[in-house]
Amino acid sequence: MQGHWARVNTPLRETTPRERLLVRAVVAFVGIAVIATIVVAIATSGNGTSGKPLGTGCIRIEAPSTMGASVSDICGSRNISSFCRSAAANSPPLNATALPKCRNAGY
Repeated sequence: MQGHWARVNTPLRETTPRERLLVRAVVAFVGIAVIATIVVAIATSGNGTSGKPLGTGCIRIEAPSTMGASVSDICGSRNISSFCRSAAANSPPLNATALPKCRNAGY
């Protein structure tokens, strides 16, 4: 077992300058890709459904879901009126978020 550690931990050959350059280029490319992904994610994070302003005569309802939450925009006086009187809006879990918004809209 003499010399075993040295034999196991000695590289078979030295890496060439070209190989080191290739590794640096790949690491730099991956780093730039990660930074670009983060920048795009931050720049577009406010453009979802909740980030868009509501039009006149619309209400936004957030409904709990197994995957987090669901957002629905209800527009038009007939649609809002029928939604606010529906059984879904007047029973849990929607009644906690929907009824105050219906009252604020005047329904």
